[in-house]
Amino acid sequence: MTDNIWNFIAPALRQRGDNLVWICRQSGASNREVQASTLYAGALNLAADLRARGIGAGDAVALTADNGPEWTAAALAIWKVGAAMVPVHSGSSEHEIEVQLAAVKPALVLSAGRALTNADLPITLNTDAAVMAAEEAIACEVSPAAEACLIYTSGSTGQPKIVRLSHANIVCNVEASAAVTDADDSDRFFALLPFSHAMGMTGVLLLALYHGAILVSPRVLAAAEILAALEEEHITVLVAVPRLFRNVMLGIEKKIAAAGPGMKAFVGLIRICPQGLKPALNAPLRKRFGGNIKDWVSGGSRLDPEITRYFHALGIPVRQGYGLTETAPVVSLQERYDSAPDSVGKPLPGVEVRIENPDESGSGELLVRGPNVMLGYTDPALTAEAMIEDWYRTGDIARIDAQGRITLTGRSKRLIITDAGKNVYPEELETLLERDSAVTEAAVLELDARPVAVLAMAGGTPETEAQRVIRDFNQLVSSHNQISRFALIEELPRTPLGKIALHKLPQFFQQHEITR
Repeated sequence: MTDNIWNFIAPALRQRGDNLVWICRQSGASNREVQASTLYAGALNLAADLRARGIGAGDAVALTADNGPEWTAAALAIWKVGAAMVPVHSGSSEHEIEVQLAAVKPALVLSAGRALTNADLPITLNTDAAVMAAEEAIACEVSPAAEACLIYTSGSTGQPKIVRLSHANIVCNVEASAAVTDADDSDRFFALLPFSHAMGMTGVLLLALYHGAILVSPRVLAAAEILAALEEEHITVLVAVPRLFRNVMLGIEKKIAAAGPGMKAFVGLIRICPQGLKPALNAPLRKRFGGNIKDWVSGGSRLDPEITRYFHALGIPVRQGYGLTETAPVVSLQERYDSAPDSVGKPLPGVEVRIENPDESGSGELLVRGPNVMLGYTDPALTAEAMIEDWYRTGDIARIDAQGRITLTGRSKRLIITDAGKNVYPEELETLLERDSAVTEAAVLELDARPVAVLAMAGGTPETEAQRVIRDFNQLVSSHNQISRFALIEELPRTPLGKIALHKLPQFFQQHEITR
């Protein structure tokens, strides 16, 4: 029987005792290490503090902190007393936080790592034994159907929504995710994705705690630090956005080129050898990434299948998952070394999918049903728009093959229909544009029923290079996909999770279009 999150996670945390649960890398200092007993005690003491302030079922408590033990303890404490947690991204500005809090109206705001004018209570890992014992004696009788999270999301479109997730939504998704991974207490999860987003919270934090694994947070979100942490902390499980995997691939290629023809030939041998021999041959490469790569999972947006093939050829198990905040969040996950790298895999156990109104190719809107589907939005009208009975309308265009694997072709709201009635899928064009080494980022949007591009270039003479990129691109695609207008910017606007902030693109294009 499905339980609430506290009863699902806390007993195992208690049993871990003085075993390590968190490694926080710190600038200019040794790592901060936190034991399970400290985290468990901190959660209980904070729960007692919340209870003393009258916080309980029916209340919402906002939480803003960097990924780490304080965030973890605070979330567990909120769930222990039966309140709904409102995660707020720690990188949000004061104004953004004010907007989100005004929309949710929490009874209390918890914070760590920054001073906020609207924070009520700083988060500390208090280990007072007497308070801990008193709180531990109070059973957590929160219904699995109760609200666990109220997640404010503007997504990539800019339209704000507040997603209501239950304890059962989240617990079922952790259990289903665990069923298709083989993580255990020997693993180390890299806590890169913000816990304020459903994927970071469910697919990293809670999944790691469920398995009894260790969580590692980086000093800063910089490429050099991420690569150093992978090697030095022996990370085995990495969940990240596609940009990170693309940057790692480009970094590998630069090192291969700098090492000379011998290294290039050796890497070529790894690529063509049978999969069973790759672990022995690629040991030096794997050592550079910690020596024990078990799972590298990409999510948040489409991963170029060529990147997947690249890592598979090197014997590194990169696989793509798919999910949404509204599905708590994971819907599907590829098998390791899947023969269809352009897919996002099969649905998790207990999750059903179907295609609504498929066209002649079998593509249509993807619908999802299962115990992970949200309670709804706080706005009933938005909920009614998003649901067909108990099926959630994802807004993603997809097809499902004979093996049950899902392949996404684009967002229904991003679909461009030309004057000639031809369908243009921006995501596919973006993937093709980014395969050019001169392009660091690409976005495609609609203008006058035609696709136009916003490009970020890799140094050099960007305008000249961009014109060459567009010429080469147009030679590869059919006429209705060709691009005649483009803009140049230093980097694309993105959401905290790394998705392109689509609602900002028209303004960026207008400001930065290159006229010829």
